[in-house]
This record gives sequence, structure tokens and C-alpha cells, in this order.
Amino acid sequence: MKLKEWLIWKIYAAHHNYCKYKLKKLVPGILNIIDDYQKKTKSTGTKFPTLYRAVKLIIEKKPKYILESGTGTSTLVLAETILHVQRSIPNYTCEIISMESIEKWYKMAKNLLPKKYHQFVKIILGERKLFEYSMFRGYCHSNIPKKDYDLVFLDGPSYNDENGSSTCMDALKVRLCSDKNIIYCVVDTRVSSVFMMQKIFGTSNVKYFPIFRSCSFEMHEIKKSPKLNSDNFQSTIIGNIRLKNNFNLEK
Repeated sequence: MKLKEWLIWKIYAAHHNYCKYKLKKLVPGILNIIDDYQKKTKSTGTKFPTLYRAVKLIIEKKPKYILESGTGTSTLVLAETILHVQRSIPNYTCEIISMESIEKWYKMAKNLLPKKYHQFVKIILGERKLFEYSMFRGYCHSNIPKKDYDLVFLDGPSYNDENGSSTCMDALKVRLCSDKNIIYCVVDTRVSSVFMMQKIFGTSNVKYFPIFRSCSFEMHEIKKSPKLNSDNFQSTIIGNIRLKNNFNLEK
């Protein structure tokens, strides 16, 4: 392992442990819930930095509707956080829609979902389909229920096909269908999806660092059918090409 790779890994490991500690402080008992679920599923689950970002957003923003793309350990973490908030704010309500495109994982998640979450968590089997926005190509779940989502947790569906890697498009699909001024988005790894989001929402808003392997950002309103031409691009003095305006500034 090269020195740079070793250093990144060491920093990530330290950050991972820090987020695990903070998560434990924010939602008491959450680590036991995660450990118990992962023993049953034999999965590694979502990374703690990503879980921490999502939990922190829920506690701070108190979303009414959450879309989760990719059911798993994160589903229980999101749900337990909702219950935690409700203990201090009894009239707070939130619905979690969790989309899963692989039937095997869908059935397992449905069977293992604790009864205490059944009232506000809905796990849906959704066929993966191609989705395009301007110059970007990727995959989304075909049957996402129409809701005024406040938060999207992006960890699916699979974005690989015979052409290689594309992007996960559920968050963008929701953004295009919603009248919300801001929708918060948390992404677990999925670098190609973050790259797409940077081009659409701007690098000042969307940041990704290998030492964290996750990111969160705000999705502002965007133009629904942008048609780009050569006039939309400009070259910098060092030869880099960029969009003159982000898509969110063209609505």
C-alpha cells in the first residue's frame, strides 16, 4: 500500500470511529440495533459516516417524508432515529419509504423489520429502470411513491450495466417531481453519482472527500428539461471546461 493510500485509510478509520461514537451519543442504543440486524443479515451495512450524516439531518431538520434508496441496516437506523425524536416531540410524524430493487434483499428486509417500525416504514420492491436527465444517464426505481420528500438517502439501486458504471438517479427523480425549495440528500460512497450531482448543483454545494466516503448536500430546484448547447460551456485559462451556470440557477 502506498503512503498516500495508507494515510487516507488511517484518516478514514479515525473518522469512522468518531462518527460511530457520535451516532451512539445522538441515538442511545443504536449500536446494539445495528449489531443485532447485521448478525441476522450477515451484511456489512452502511458506513458510520453516512449514517451519522443522515441521523444528524433528521434530528436537526425533522423531515416529514424520507426516501431511502437501498434497504438495509440504514433503514433501521433511520427508523430508530424517528422514534428517538418522537420521544421528545410526541406530535412529530415522519414516513420512511425504502426502495429495494433486488427481490432477495426486499424479502429479507420485510421479514426482519421490527414491528415497532411498521406504522411509519414502508419497504417497496421497485424494478430498476433507466433514467436520463440532460447529458446524464443512470438508474432509478420505477415506482417511487409521490410524496413531498424532505430527505433522500442514496444507496441504490445498482448503477452498473453492460456499458460500465453510470449513476443512481432516485434523488434527481424526486427533485424533478417536487415543489420543495430544498431537499436534503445523503450519499453513501457512489462517487459517480456525486460527480453528477456536482455538475448539476455545483461544487460549492456538493463536496466529496475519499477520507469520508460519504457526503450530504442541499438539492435546490432545477430546470426540468434543460437543453444544453456549446454556449452553456466555457473554458478556463488552464483548459478546463465547466458550465457557465449550474442547473439549479437555470430554473
